[in-house]
Amino acid sequence: MSSVVSRKSVRAGSAKAAAASKDRSALPDEVVIGKDVLELLSAAMYVEPLSIYREYVQNAADAIDARCSSGEPGVEHCDGKIDITIEPAQRLIRISDNGMGIPTATAVRTLLSIGASPKRGTRARGFRGVGRLAGLAYCRTMVFRTRACGDDSFLEMRWDSQRLKAALRDVNQNDALTEIIDRVVSISFHEAIDRPASFFEVELQDVVRTKHDALLNVPLVTQYLEQVAPLPFDASFQWSEELIERLSDVRLGNFDLAINGEPPLRRAFRDTFAVSEKIDDTLENLELVELTDMDGGLAAIVWLCHHSYFGAITIKSRVAGLRARVGNIQIGDARLFDDIFPEARFNGWCIGEVHILDPRIVPNARRDNFEQNIHFSNLTAQLEPLARGIARRARTASSQRNKAKKHNKPDLVIDKHDSSTTSKRSTFRQPSHTLTGGQKLLRKSLLDSIAASNLSDRDCEIVLSELLTEMSQPK
Repeated sequence: MSSVVSRKSVRAGSAKAAAASKDRSALPDEVVIGKDVLELLSAAMYVEPLSIYREYVQNAADAIDARCSSGEPGVEHCDGKIDITIEPAQRLIRISDNGMGIPTATAVRTLLSIGASPKRGTRARGFRGVGRLAGLAYCRTMVFRTRACGDDSFLEMRWDSQRLKAALRDVNQNDALTEIIDRVVSISFHEAIDRPASFFEVELQDVVRTKHDALLNVPLVTQYLEQVAPLPFDASFQWSEELIERLSDVRLGNFDLAINGEPPLRRAFRDTFAVSEKIDDTLENLELVELTDMDGGLAAIVWLCHHSYFGAITIKSRVAGLRARVGNIQIGDARLFDDIFPEARFNGWCIGEVHILDPRIVPNARRDNFEQNIHFSNLTAQLEPLARGIARRARTASSQRNKAKKHNKPDLVIDKHDSSTTSKRSTFRQPSHTLTGGQKLLRKSLLDSIAASNLSDRDCEIVLSELLTEMSQPK
């Protein structure tokens, strides 16, 4: 005997079980989606303020890629441009691109859809349909403006973020999501005078103050985007052309992204980099490795730049750590792969990137890590030998420096006095009979200068190891 299950019933393992459970498993005619979803998709999702720049730049990059592959007239030499305007005095941020834009006929539906991106299943960088809401948590008014080729007007959609936050705080207000949106969103159309043929623009007005006022701090935003955004390598970086060639399978994007009309930004990699505030190092050679997916295809391309491995590289260099990128946009931060190293600290000695190509290795919703699945585990398993290699290089370099110091200056001793943060000083002693009178005077002047500096003991040792060795050589 067969049975037909109502569309409101949850399917059971068999028709008989479904019929028996029909009454107790019936669903309501409508599923209520409450207002708190907006908070989860804005304030709760993007706890790091600067990440909103990544979300909007990512959307701009996808829009530019769509225009460049559209076959429209004039895109034979597609030039992707993303312009960011930051006005601290007006507390305003504007991010615009010359991408595909959204046709005004469908823009309202597209921009009001939540978690229903048409980009899912494509090669687009963003696909969850929530990133455009990132700015809601950090401004009083969020404005979208857009136009596609052929439109005579452009659409403007305004979100009253202040009113939205008040509704979210009101415990006596239990309106559904659609009712809340209806009250906080306004829509208008304007003549497209002096507007690009196609564009998308997001404007955040009355930006809220965060730590260091980061969202309106142009140097901080610049440093963040130099690491995260899909930017070209700087022309002075000696391996830029080779990397572009070897990363041909990666959608590098390489868009011109400018802030406040300044020259377009470039990636932070240079031939010389800062290890610490007092020590610089030079990149010596490039290593490239291809990683395979579970089916034997190409899962990722890894590049590493080796150097002298003086120590952990300061985060201020903006190049430290093995970093992950998808669609040439960074996922997570410099510490994402700490766990694959024998000791997490050795990741800080490393300079390199993992460009992920396997579509089954998926960034999580916050884009601060990846969804944990067998494909990501396969990736990290192949990265671990590379991480061990970095650790070996670091240990070998450190051991060789220690041996050189013992061989060249066996009587060099470090005496530390007063370890307080305000008056810490180091005195370095070497037998005076090994130096001439002039060298003694030079040595005293040198040590006085170092004692008054902010050099760490490790940095002092490196400097003195070279200088005292040279001073001790017979003339």
